[in-house]
Amino acid sequence: MPEPATDAPPVPASEPQAPAGIRSLARNSAIAAGAVVANGLLSAALLALCAKLGQTGEIAAYTVMTSALAFVLILLSGGSVLLYLNGTEEQRALVRSQWMLVVVPGLLLGIVAVGAFYGSRGYTVNALVAAGVVALGNALSTLQQSDFSRRMRFLANAVLVCTSKAASLVMVLLGVPLTVSLATAGLAQLLVGELVLGTHGSLRSDLVRGLSFRRAFAGYRSSRHLFGYSLGELYVARAGTLLLSLLATPAVMGSFGAIVTAYQAIGGVVQSALQVPMVARARSRLGIEHSAHPAGFSIAVALACAVPMALGVAVLSPFLTGTVLSLPHRAAATWLAVFMLALPFMAVNRAVLFNWMGDGEYSRATRAMAVLAGLCTVAVAGLVPLFGPLGTAAATAAAEAAALTVILLVLNRRPR
Repeated sequence: MPEPATDAPPVPASEPQAPAGIRSLARNSAIAAGAVVANGLLSAALLALCAKLGQTGEIAAYTVMTSALAFVLILLSGGSVLLYLNGTEEQRALVRSQWMLVVVPGLLLGIVAVGAFYGSRGYTVNALVAAGVVALGNALSTLQQSDFSRRMRFLANAVLVCTSKAASLVMVLLGVPLTVSLATAGLAQLLVGELVLGTHGSLRSDLVRGLSFRRAFAGYRSSRHLFGYSLGELYVARAGTLLLSLLATPAVMGSFGAIVTAYQAIGGVVQSALQVPMVARARSRLGIEHSAHPAGFSIAVALACAVPMALGVAVLSPFLTGTVLSLPHRAAATWLAVFMLALPFMAVNRAVLFNWMGDGEYSRATRAMAVLAGLCTVAVAGLVPLFGPLGTAAATAAAEAAALTVILLVLNRRPR
């Protein structure tokens, strides 16, 4: 068996891509971002409908199971999804063994353990089981979506994801419980996705026959740098909120939770758009397509997505927090506006890091994420105890801005 692959050497600079290629990347970036927006709106409508229909127990079971199992998934899979998206075919085969022999069985055990824990606390067992199936389906769909992205089939993936969520909405309207509708639609999405991908799907029988534990553990070694990146990303997203939860009242955390969720959702739109040029750079590096993808394009996409959204949301923050969300804390508008200050810095940071991952420079991207995590720790420790929710938002903006300075001035320099 070949040795686990390490970081790929930097690819040589090449000529800018033709305008037609740039237009294709821009179109796919718009599709990827639009799919996240549409799916988010459908999810919001679905949860609002369930709340109106009195399915609060279903919502609670779905929330606790998916939240707990998301943490289990990160521990089990590490950075394997990023490696599956950007790596060589040999690395992708290692990830398949890792998932089928370790991650999926681990998630099944997690479903049993987490379900038993919350079942003993009054949650409906049937809803917990169905929510566990949803979490498992969501995990497997990340590999499937990577297969679509790898082949630059962003429109097909967008249609599949949004159709699945729309089908769940229809089922709830017909009286099906939330968790059952999501589980049914999610499993159908997986099946249809494999049929659409055909010979390029990740769950084909010929691929399953090649699994081995030796390859699974080699997959962990190959994705060790991206595991650090994924943990750093999770830490940056959660550190401020976790510290604030120890200092603020539940009422304040309720309002702040809505604000930070909105910021993360908007950031998710930006990162979905940035995934397109990252995949394009990986395809060029691996010889799947022979065309150059300039680094500046990713930054242009980041700014084109982040700046208008940041300005629009910041200006409308009093209306959004007051009229739309009906938050009881008037300061929530300021919290949201400060988070929007962080958005362009976050977008450019991720554009640079995604470029590096597309080029196979995984340890370089992980070092940059470690710098961001360190700066986030300093900012959170200094600002959150003093200024509460406003300090959490300000710490996010300060850390992202400082990290961008370090990345552009220090880490962006190639060794001679």
